[in-house]
Amino acid sequence: MGNLLITSKCNRKCSFCFARQRLNSRNEPSNITRENIRKVMDFSSRSGTKQLRLLGGEPSVHPEFTDILDEAISDGFHVHVFTNGMFSAGVTDYIEQMSDSEISFLCNISPQAKDSEKQIRDRTYALKKLGQKITLSITLTSPDFEFDYLIDIIKEYNLRKHIRVGIAQPIVGQENDYLHPDDYRETGRAIMNMTNACIAEDILIGFDCGMTLCMFSEAELGQLQTRTEGFKSVCNPIVDIGLDLSVWSCFPLSDILNSHLDSFDNRMEITAFYEKELAPYRTLGCKSECLTCDFKRRGQCFGGCLAHAINSLSKKPPRESGKMKK
Repeated sequence: MGNLLITSKCNRKCSFCFARQRLNSRNEPSNITRENIRKVMDFSSRSGTKQLRLLGGEPSVHPEFTDILDEAISDGFHVHVFTNGMFSAGVTDYIEQMSDSEISFLCNISPQAKDSEKQIRDRTYALKKLGQKITLSITLTSPDFEFDYLIDIIKEYNLRKHIRVGIAQPIVGQENDYLHPDDYRETGRAIMNMTNACIAEDILIGFDCGMTLCMFSEAELGQLQTRTEGFKSVCNPIVDIGLDLSVWSCFPLSDILNSHLDSFDNRMEITAFYEKELAPYRTLGCKSECLTCDFKRRGQCFGGCLAHAINSLSKKPPRESGKMKK
C-alpha cells in the first residue's frame, strides 16, 4: 500500500522537506481522523496488502499515535513508520513492548536541521530501546556529506545493519533544498566511499528512488551489486495519501494531478492511473543528456526524479486531475 500522511505537524525543520507544502497548508486539518485511517486500512485490505505505512510531518506527534498503532496491529497490519525518532519517552516505552514483526521504523537523522538537546536525548532513548525495529536513513543534499556517525549509531545501539540512502528531490512548484543533477556524479563517488566503509562493518546500503545510472561508473555499478542491497534506477508512482484522503503520485509531485481515494477501488487502479497520466513526461529526464542516453532508451534508467523534468516545462500539469471523487 502507499504512504499515509497522518499529521501535518513536525518537530524538525529539514531544509529538504518534501512535505513542506502540505505541512504549511491552511486548507487542511492538522491531523487525520480515525475514520479516515479506517478507510485507508479497508482500502489496503481490498488491495491485498496488510501494511500501514505512516508519514508526517512526524507521525508520532499525532495525539492518537499509539491508538492508531494498536488498531492497525490488532487488525493484522504490519506498521511501518517514517520518522525522525524523536519520540517522547512514554511513546518509546509503549512501542518497546511490540514485536519486531508488528512494527518497524525508517529513522531519518540527516543533519540538515538544528536539533535541541531534548530532541537529541529523546531520539537517543528511542534508538537504545527500539534497536532492531529501526533502520537508519539519510537524505543527501550535497556531495559533501558525513556518514561515519550512522555506522557508529548502528554499532552502539544494535540497530538493523541497513542504511537507506536517498537524494533530496525538488518539489514541483515549490522551493526546497535538493541535490542538483550537476552534482550527481560527485555524489556517486561519495556514495561509493560510504558503501565501502559500510560493507567493512557488514552494513548494507539500500537506495531510494530517483537516482540515475550516470551517478556511477560501470565498474562502480558492478560493485554496488555485491556491496549493497542492489542498485536500480527507478521512478514509479509510490502513492501518497493525505489527511483528507486526497491522493498523489509521490511527494515531489504532490502539487500536481491530485486525485481522491474514493475514486478508486484498490491500489492497483491508482498506480495504473498515475502511470498513464505521467507517461507523456517520461521521455524527458533530469538532464538534457537523458534525451540521448542509451541507458534511458533501453529502459535501464528512468532519468532521475520526474519532478526535474516537469519543473523544466513552461506549463505544468494542473493541481487536480479530474478524479477528485467519484
